Amino acid sequence: MAVNYAKTAETILEKVGGEKNVSGLTHCMTRLRFVLKDSAIPKDAEVEKIPGVIRVIRQGGQYQVVIGNEVSNVYKEMLKMGHFEESTGSSEGGSKENLFSRLSGFVAGCMTPLLPAMLGCGMIKVVLTLLTTFSLIDSTGSTYVILNAAGDAFFYYMPILLAMTTAKRLGSNIYLAMVVAALMIHPDITGLLGQGNTTYFGLPVTAASYPSSVLPVLLIVPLMGYVERFADKVCPSLVKVFMKPLLVIFITIPIALIVVGPIGSILGNYLASGINLLYSQAGWLAIMILSAGMPFIVMTGMHYALLPIALTGLSSLGFDAILIITMFCSNLAQGGASLAVAVRTKDKDARSTASASGISAIIAGVTEPAMYGVTLKYKTPMIAAVIGAGAAGLYAGITNLVAYSMGGSPSGLSLIQMIGGTGFGNLLNGVVALVISLAVSFVMTLVLYKPEVKEESPEEIVEVPVQEKRTLVETIELISPLSGDVIPLSQVEDAVFAGGVLGEGLAIIPSEGKVYAPADGVISAVVDSKHAVGITTDTGVEILIHVGLDTVQLGGEGFTLHCKAGDKVKKGSLLLEFDMNKIKEAGFPVTTPVLVSNMVNFISLKTTDKKQVKAGETLLTIV
Repeated sequence: MAVNYAKTAETILEKVGGEKNVSGLTHCMTRLRFVLKDSAIPKDAEVEKIPGVIRVIRQGGQYQVVIGNEVSNVYKEMLKMGHFEESTGSSEGGSKENLFSRLSGFVAGCMTPLLPAMLGCGMIKVVLTLLTTFSLIDSTGSTYVILNAAGDAFFYYMPILLAMTTAKRLGSNIYLAMVVAALMIHPDITGLLGQGNTTYFGLPVTAASYPSSVLPVLLIVPLMGYVERFADKVCPSLVKVFMKPLLVIFITIPIALIVVGPIGSILGNYLASGINLLYSQAGWLAIMILSAGMPFIVMTGMHYALLPIALTGLSSLGFDAILIITMFCSNLAQGGASLAVAVRTKDKDARSTASASGISAIIAGVTEPAMYGVTLKYKTPMIAAVIGAGAAGLYAGITNLVAYSMGGSPSGLSLIQMIGGTGFGNLLNGVVALVISLAVSFVMTLVLYKPEVKEESPEEIVEVPVQEKRTLVETIELISPLSGDVIPLSQVEDAVFAGGVLGEGLAIIPSEGKVYAPADGVISAVVDSKHAVGITTDTGVEILIHVGLDTVQLGGEGFTLHCKAGDKVKKGSLLLEFDMNKIKEAGFPVTTPVLVSNMVNFISLKTTDKKQVKAGETLLTIV
């Protein structure tokens, strides 16, 4: 059915609260991205019923309406209906989001880019624990010292790294922010404050410890931004090049050491004490509730905002009993429920999706494919997963299960993070919690989930054109547009791509920043942000190549287009170049989905079984 773009645009605008509720609007290759003044106005279920709308996603402070390949047409119609400022960020000053949501989004945005370094150093600590536990290295030798320093490096110098990401998010000078953070953990300052309270120009400086701290930096960098703007105004142009940074550092030092730093340190200590109290007094209840509710926390992205709690526990108490444990119980439950769906369903495609999603959740801790593609989709498996996670969380809370180090996304492999303390009692409790989570969610899904039976009335069958799928004389082969590692769509960390909403295909983690045409055809779509290209081949296949995830927020920085809409291209011709380092430094994955968006017109799609491909090799075959 053809979509009336104008009607779709008008209805969407009405459902999101009209022009007066939109403070920013842009689009990427598949989605309208709204920044709303009041995000509580639109009802997701109503928006998803609008013809042409595939799904609604609330993410990163944006209200994202997934349209698919026709998004640019809907966007053009919407621009005719009002004046909208283009925005790729999240809502800020005018937002009516509650304070907790805004703070959570801010903390998550500052912490997320640090995850690779955090997880890498955390896994070094895990390896070190295994080596010492099994007496493979001497804990007094040089090898231990080097590995221990490597594992501690991120956590000790975290204030400097966090200052960089916070300043970048706020638009402040990242190097000045790093200098202020470096001052707070300088050995001389650490030694001075370790002796007790002191003074600075006669003003009292409260003794505090800043290495591995989170809150002091999150408080001081925003204030430094105001100091920076003040210095920019008062400094004469002739001397601004050195006077501005001098004033920023000189003014920020007392604010950091006398006011904000101690407040952040005190709050951090109270937070650690609160965690310890909660853990010792009512840990079983807190862990059970958080484990059961974790899927919904993950959906909002607020689990990243809980990272400071885990880091505070690890640095102050030597373990984390909240975030890692609750995500461990929840992620495994999503996997168990998905595998049960694979066992119960009679649908071949559903079985394949559920199996892959379940394994991904259990082994890698990646739950988005399981949640969006299986448990939420069929509803009752999500109920079963919540029950399973809650049961495992209850056991974990009663037995005081903890994690002694931080690694990747909590999964079955996270058991090695539970080695520590006295003996292997904590590890055994982890194994039991794993079994409970998997078993309860699996069994409850078998009980609750009833596979859907597709019933078609005779009238409906008659209305389906026999020619809807093309019978091919020859197969259509599409070459890989990139070189890199091949992963299934179910492993893509974006629900829209992972759930196959926009089409069938796979994804490539590129090893080179170049995209080539997968077949002869016409460029059917490009976007201003240059990160995605749509191609309609001469054989009628519609292909979408989307470089990176959420890279629309880069606004085209790091991308160079070598084509435009309407260009005829030959197989293997260069379409797009991109700077992988710039994308990664901005905190975005380079994972690139390659999709066939009109498989309804064909019979089936076969993907390559290679784990790595080079541009020009066969990637997809339509038969």
